[in-house]
Amino acid sequence: MRRTFLFAAFMFFPLLMLDVASAGSALDGKTYIVEMSSSQSSSGYMHYLLPPLVSEIERAGLKAKRGPGADVVFNVVTHSDVGQWMGKGQDREWLYTVTITTGISPESYTIPFEGTPQFGVAVSLVTPNGDREDELACLIRLATREAIARYRPKGLLKLSGQSCLRKP
Repeated sequence: MRRTFLFAAFMFFPLLMLDVASAGSALDGKTYIVEMSSSQSSSGYMHYLLPPLVSEIERAGLKAKRGPGADVVFNVVTHSDVGQWMGKGQDREWLYTVTITTGISPESYTIPFEGTPQFGVAVSLVTPNGDREDELACLIRLATREAIARYRPKGLLKLSGQSCLRKP
């Protein structure tokens, strides 16, 4: 009896694992387009934003639509403050807070001028150099990866991006 139970348990366990693994994401099999603001496009800033964004989207298995009719629209909103002194004494340092929001919205949603998506993940990084391309790319990848993994119809999740801080 005990052997039969153990045999049945070992036979059933892989099926259970397969079912959990195939549960997938709400975005599985979806098509996408990327919407950039006119200022991102005309300034050339999109050339810094698109590669890490698209690489994470494709890594997740979403398919580019290349025109109208996509299931979802991705966008990126960037924000950096002017910096401020942080710390005390010799540890005092001028630091910037950089925030990247990757948004996922249905194509029917009109993304407002300021770029607020229907759902998004905002990651923030406190850094001594607010213009580092490597940190920017890392933040975009992180925000995109988390937005895809945590996707829901509406909302904004705020996460730390400190893992993207360059290593001295």
